[in-house]
Amino acid sequence: MKESNITFVKSVLLLLLLLLVGREIQAQSRLSPCSKLDYELYAPILSELYNPLAAEQYIVAEGESEKYALQVIDGSRLSERTYILAYKDLKSNKKELTDSLCQMKIASLLRYAVLSSTPFVRRKLGIRQKTCFFFDLQDGAEYTFRKEEEHGRGGLIDVLETSCEAVKNNKPELIRQLIPQIDSLTRHFKTFELVESWNVSTSEGYAYSYPCTQLSTHYSGFHVCFLRPALTPNELSNKYGQLTQRVARWLFLNSNILDFTRSVYINVSRGKVDENKRFSYSYGHYYINVTEDELTESKLIALFKTYLLR
Repeated sequence: MKESNITFVKSVLLLLLLLLVGREIQAQSRLSPCSKLDYELYAPILSELYNPLAAEQYIVAEGESEKYALQVIDGSRLSERTYILAYKDLKSNKKELTDSLCQMKIASLLRYAVLSSTPFVRRKLGIRQKTCFFFDLQDGAEYTFRKEEEHGRGGLIDVLETSCEAVKNNKPELIRQLIPQIDSLTRHFKTFELVESWNVSTSEGYAYSYPCTQLSTHYSGFHVCFLRPALTPNELSNKYGQLTQRVARWLFLNSNILDFTRSVYINVSRGKVDENKRFSYSYGHYYINVTEDELTESKLIALFKTYLLR
């Protein structure tokens, strides 16, 4: 084959790849905020299916012969069983599935799908449309599309529909099989996180009876704590502020650690770190001990993979 033909083939393949990537990005666009009109239009269905005690939920309000909801129940807030996924329809059929991994994955997906919505007016997509509502506590979003435009396996709606079937039939393995798609979708919606959420704040206090300076980011969910620091707070912020942002964002995009109320503390010691005391966990807080020489992006990510993503 001539070199010109080879170049042409490579160009066509590259163009096809870009088109496929473009379709994927378009397929996983942000949701729209709930409109007042739609709230009123679907009020009877929402009043039956919306659960004010659910942390996150997905409600099919139009476009199906059956109307139903998938609810993430945060049992820890209710002094009941934790890790519950619940299914409910308008015929009072109820099913529950108790699986910590499935619950966390679906909760994160719904949370960041809702948070990705922006205040623009939703386009009306015709009469054969399907309308779904999504909630993270009281924050709501919606998604409406024509039936013929419904995305295939791996799309947001398809993943949630399969999850509903899994709860109805008590088959957590169906959700577990979708974890790669769920993680990919969640990561996509997380990319819309506000830039301001990564601002770094500096504070002083005490930790382990030592004076410390703390750099914090992402709603005080990620901290780098310098024990007995040799530098001033401003000097530490100037030297390590961007590193704190980068590694916190990496952890946010590649795990569910920072999604809810859990926190990560990187404790920076001036002495040698005992490997047996490198990592600890207590009541939703993760602690990793390092020396200042280990404060590099590659080293911290390696520690995250070892202790937080196992």
